Amino acid sequence: MRTLESALHRSGLGPVAGVDEVGRGACAGPLVVAACVLGPNRLESLAALDDSKKLTEKAREKLFPLICRYALAYHVVFIPSVEVDRRGVHVANIEGMRRAVAGLAVRPGYVLSDGFRVPGLPMPSLPVIGATRRPRALPRPACWRRSAETD
Repeated sequence: MRTLESALHRSGLGPVAGVDEVGRGACAGPLVVAACVLGPNRLESLAALDDSKKLTEKAREKLFPLICRYALAYHVVFIPSVEVDRRGVHVANIEGMRRAVAGLAVRPGYVLSDGFRVPGLPMPSLPVIGATRRPRALPRPACWRRSAETD
């Protein structure tokens, strides 16, 4: 996947943003959606980044400051469970992805999303199936969720 990110940058479609969610399967609690833009030279700095479900809580806590340091921009959106219940998890998830990308301080040239097409984005995007195991540009919302909740 790093090859895809590098190819997008080389083609002039950077910076590349990634957008992903955590909490989609939860019965209670918010849906947390994060969008992140990493510079192409920062992708290898986060080699430990993997599917957040495979990381220990301690590993996620260690990665959080690194992601913040290396990110050109990031934005986290919390969608309350009441809104998820009212709109449905899929609609709330897609809307959260749009909000997270819209909240970035750096406008991405391209967006990679984990598994879902995100209609309504003002830039090209591509859903990547199983993306949390590969691209560094995709944020790991679980790394942000706990830290953001304690702020």
